[in-house]
Amino acid sequence: MYKILKQISLFLLISVLPMTPVHSVNQPIQLENRIVLIDRLPSDTSAYWLVCDSIYRPDYPTESQCDHAISSLPSPMSKSANLSLKLAFIVDESIDNTLPGIIIEEIKGADEVYLNGQLIASTGKFPPQFENASYYSRYYFLPRQLIRVDEPNILRMNLYHPDGHANLRDLQSIVYSFDAMLQKALARDVMFTASSAVLIIISLLMLYHYFRIPGSYDSLGLSSFCLISGLYLILNHQLMINLGLDANSLLRWKTVAFIFAQLALNYYLFRVFEIKAVSIHRAIIIFFLIFGMSCLVWPGVNQLQYFYFFSKLSAFISPMVILIIALVVKREPLTTPQKLLAGALTIYFISLLLDITRYWWFNFFEIRENTGVIIALFIIGIAASFLSVEKYWQYFKGSTYDHLTGTLLRPSFVRRLSEEMQRCRRSDFCLLVAAIDIDQFKLINKNYSLEIGDKALMIISATITRALRQFDLICRLHDDEFCIAATLPGSENTELFLRRLHEEVNASSITLESGEKLNLKATSGAVIYDSKRHETPEMLLLDAEHSVTEAKMKQRGSIQWFDTENPPLQFIL
Repeated sequence: MYKILKQISLFLLISVLPMTPVHSVNQPIQLENRIVLIDRLPSDTSAYWLVCDSIYRPDYPTESQCDHAISSLPSPMSKSANLSLKLAFIVDESIDNTLPGIIIEEIKGADEVYLNGQLIASTGKFPPQFENASYYSRYYFLPRQLIRVDEPNILRMNLYHPDGHANLRDLQSIVYSFDAMLQKALARDVMFTASSAVLIIISLLMLYHYFRIPGSYDSLGLSSFCLISGLYLILNHQLMINLGLDANSLLRWKTVAFIFAQLALNYYLFRVFEIKAVSIHRAIIIFFLIFGMSCLVWPGVNQLQYFYFFSKLSAFISPMVILIIALVVKREPLTTPQKLLAGALTIYFISLLLDITRYWWFNFFEIRENTGVIIALFIIGIAASFLSVEKYWQYFKGSTYDHLTGTLLRPSFVRRLSEEMQRCRRSDFCLLVAAIDIDQFKLINKNYSLEIGDKALMIISATITRALRQFDLICRLHDDEFCIAATLPGSENTELFLRRLHEEVNASSITLESGEKLNLKATSGAVIYDSKRHETPEMLLLDAEHSVTEAKMKQRGSIQWFDTENPPLQFIL
């Protein structure tokens, strides 16, 4: 799961960065009377829209004066709520067979588009039931039956936004072929869908961690953040506006989702950085709760966008405060995972800052509305999930493997041994279980130190692991005792297998600081799995432990086999 998420996230991270240099497509040929000739696709018509002095109404045809380019829009006109644009173009006969469409970006509020006097598309609604469809791209197909070849065509676009159109100079419109436009729309939709799916999968994974591991509240915070961020991405999906959903409701719920995602993120950051500033933590949580709830009931249609912008500012400020507290106020050094998260937060801040100040950079890169926000949410979700997966892998590893030798602990070994027993019942394979006890281990600890004793354990476990096959099992059964389980083709191979293993263990040694070599010895006791006798893994282990005890009583360094056909009296079960 971890590797799959990593590969998907790298792919999405590349595809989620649509910051390309401006004017990377063909330019139309400018003709007389401010008409442009489109002879190649795609064709960038952004600079050729003209601003008209009156709104276009096909039912009341009046001659409009369209004299101003959008790049030199007069201030009084830019402050007007209603605005009308005109694009006059000729389609060259060389692309007559291509069904064209136009993608328009950076439109605020609502719009409606007419081609040669016919309404072909609209997004949002004009007053009195104004719907603000800002932040969505416009994908408009140009009906072929309305296009005149080698004759002037007129596109008229009426716009409405209560605050005017101060950023109209950043409008972008590119004419594409039908196939190219469909591919761009599909690629963007797939990117949004896949990004939200990854975040929701991470949310479920973190929720599993929360229920599996007591007290893992950071997982709960990260799960909530990824889930709400995934829903936020879904609300930004072009499909939402294409389905005809109320644009104002979409903007309201996007704002609320973004605010509550920040609430969850701040909760997660306080937990991960282990910040004890309870009053600051409580103040931030209460602020986002009140802010989010108020967005549901308070702002009207005209004020929603300001709440949305302010939510972006708060998303920048509050994590910055938490990071400053973690780096400066908190007097403990950051752990490696905390340092990595701080690095991810730095990228998060840069992405948010690019989104908030994107109009400053628009002449250099086309940073679309919400692009920086989406990158920021995705980066922090992916980075935090990787750190959490690593953290809880260490947790699960600690409950599965011995921290010193890296071998299985007894509960995990018993579970795996039970699986091997079931496999042998269904086949002709033979299951060998052997207990290997280090001779004089207590004397090694006493005479040479506990550190040398630990080193002896690591050398013995490493020797056994090398001698075993990749799918064999090894467990640290007691302080000085290991247990192995190996599935072999037949019982005749078991004695040779164990003899080789026993000899390799008894050939191991430790070189002390004085240069003296300390030879390590071990005693082994083994048993062959008998389905009639060994009903449970514990019974199998009991026989192996009895064998090694008997071997130590007879002769240290020897091998003792448990006789399942004639067991000792006390072992007749």
